[in-house]
Amino acid sequence: MTEPTGDAASAAADGGTTPRLSCRGVTVRFGGVVAVDDVDLVVPQDAIVGLVGPNGAGKSTLFGVLSGLVRPTSGRVFLDGDDVTRSRPQCRAERGLARTFQHPELFAGLTVREHLVLAHRARAHPRRVWTDLFTMGSLHGVDPAERDGVDRLVDLLELRDLAHRPAVGLPLGSARLVELGRALATAPRVLLLDEPSSGLDSSDTARFESTLRRVAHESGISVLLVEHDVDLVMRMCSTVNVLDFGQLIASAPPAAIRVDDRVRAAYLGEPETAKVSVPPGSGDAERGRPAHGAVAAGRPLLRVRDLSVRYGEATALSGVSFEVAKGEAVAVLGPNGAGKSSLARAITGLVRPSGGAVELDGFDLAGVPGHRVRRQGVLHLPEGRGIFGSLTVADNLRMAVGVLPRRRRAEAVDSALSVFPILAARRRQPAGLLSGGEQQMLSLARALATSPVLLVADELSLGLAPIMVDLVFDGLSRARDEGVTVVMIEQYVHRALGFADRCIVLQRGKVAWSGEAGAAGDAMLRHYLGDGLIATA
Repeated sequence: MTEPTGDAASAAADGGTTPRLSCRGVTVRFGGVVAVDDVDLVVPQDAIVGLVGPNGAGKSTLFGVLSGLVRPTSGRVFLDGDDVTRSRPQCRAERGLARTFQHPELFAGLTVREHLVLAHRARAHPRRVWTDLFTMGSLHGVDPAERDGVDRLVDLLELRDLAHRPAVGLPLGSARLVELGRALATAPRVLLLDEPSSGLDSSDTARFESTLRRVAHESGISVLLVEHDVDLVMRMCSTVNVLDFGQLIASAPPAAIRVDDRVRAAYLGEPETAKVSVPPGSGDAERGRPAHGAVAAGRPLLRVRDLSVRYGEATALSGVSFEVAKGEAVAVLGPNGAGKSSLARAITGLVRPSGGAVELDGFDLAGVPGHRVRRQGVLHLPEGRGIFGSLTVADNLRMAVGVLPRRRRAEAVDSALSVFPILAARRRQPAGLLSGGEQQMLSLARALATSPVLLVADELSLGLAPIMVDLVFDGLSRARDEGVTVVMIEQYVHRALGFADRCIVLQRGKVAWSGEAGAAGDAMLRHYLGDGLIATA
């Protein structure tokens, strides 16, 4: 065990005492990608601290570094002042660090109580766990001390009525509490919570929040909460840390975070970038807004009615309804975990809805396989670019236009390359050697080459440099000029609002707001950063 260092001491922000958990100068590189960039973070004693940020900010990577699952490229991690940077996850667990996972992993055949007994035993009698592994799903006898500790935990979590039920098959809200109890059974001093409200409805979230407050108060543990529900973090945490592109851009109490211009820019994008390059034409285009405002009055091309999507016990979408007119662009926005990607997959046939309807020009697509949805002219551009790296740029396009009549294929390839001249110059280059932005342009070019009726674009700008984002939006503008209807999910909110006619804001799988894109400013801030923002701004 090493002695506390000056770095750890200097990181303390709780009256000079040594923090329970801290990191100094943590950097993580994956090849040429910097996922975490020189981050300092402190979790004081007896505190709940939040870690938030938009998609791709580096939260999961930093969380992995703190828990020992990811080795940092540089920097150090301290637990109660001791350097544990090179310690394995199990060693950190033995020293009082526990964590939960975004998706509960429960043992089939064990009851709620047995889950807690097993976790308690892993701390107090680790050798007995090995003998339990060979008892075909049952546990050896529970001694009085073990029974008393588990009883107290069952009462603390208010799981008495479920204690003897099998854990697998419980509602997701109860399963989350079982996982929390399993972590607490190891008697941790620091608890890392990974997206604990993911998939929960508002009542289950309120129950989890109340339980966590009670647990933190009665047990005196410190908590680091990584959570997509920023409003939950704002309510619970004394300090909120905000990551953006791997850098810690803010660390302050919730009231200060809500009005921090850097935080607003991280979630919504810079307003001055909300200009889409479009061919000269009408006055609206020259002001940075596409000249498509009148299409909303047209006949709906896409109707989504009471759409619901579930993954096991987790609800991704619940009762979502909206319409998109032919030639219109609609931005679907919302915080992490709101259900945006699930909506895109349900529209394009990649997931089967649990209820509701998806109608394209009167034809119900709900439950229709993705390949058949594609034949109706609906094209999905997912976050992953999905290009064929070993094929040339031109061959990637030829693969895409294979669905067209033979006489139209060469013209379609040339037309797609004309949208992105940089691809035309690299048409004989293997696609895998293109930059990330060029690969995204190729993905969009393949889509445009097939003349889709409806284009569903999920985070086309994710991970791209600003100049590449401009080129991608240029391509989308070209698609709109040619009459393609667009449903877009986008992290650069101001860019999306500058491009779209209308906006739909999802929160916890439901439509929280909808309206004209130009009127979405306050609603976006409120739903991204919490209900208190407008009052305090």
